Amino acid sequence: MRKFFTCISILFLIIIIGFATPSSSFSDSKENTQKDRFIAYDSGVVKDTKTGLEWFPGPDINTTWYEAVQWVENLTVAGGGWRMPTLKELKSLYEKGSGTRNMTPLLKTTGSWVWSGKIKGSSSAWLFNFFNGKKYWGPRSSSKNGGRVFAVWSQR
Repeated sequence: MRKFFTCISILFLIIIIGFATPSSSFSDSKENTQKDRFIAYDSGVVKDTKTGLEWFPGPDINTTWYEAVQWVENLTVAGGGWRMPTLKELKSLYEKGSGTRNMTPLLKTTGSWVWSGKIKGSSSAWLFNFFNGKKYWGPRSSSKNGGRVFAVWSQR
């Protein structure tokens, strides 16, 4: 009888281990939108299946470009390695009429301006305006433009 229970216990462990999957911030999606183009993960990461880019929205507050860069550099979600987006990458998120900001609502923000990593001269940087889909430059030390920060990851 003891052998029987040992065999059953071992079989049970094999079944449990066989069905177990590694824990990862990307294993379970929360929500899909726009015909599954964007997938939001429990970690807050939003994957764009069209471009392959992964996004993580920063704090929903006005930030300077310097604060945005510092926040991205210190971001450790999903293993870190995040960077500031290019204007082209930000433009890829722009979809007129999508959500309240012309982008997927999975990127939760109340702002329309997002900082890029591209600088202009010694004191300015480029922002992308999701209200109209255009780029503008502004002073890196100012948060008056309402600039938000999104971190991007292009290879996982």
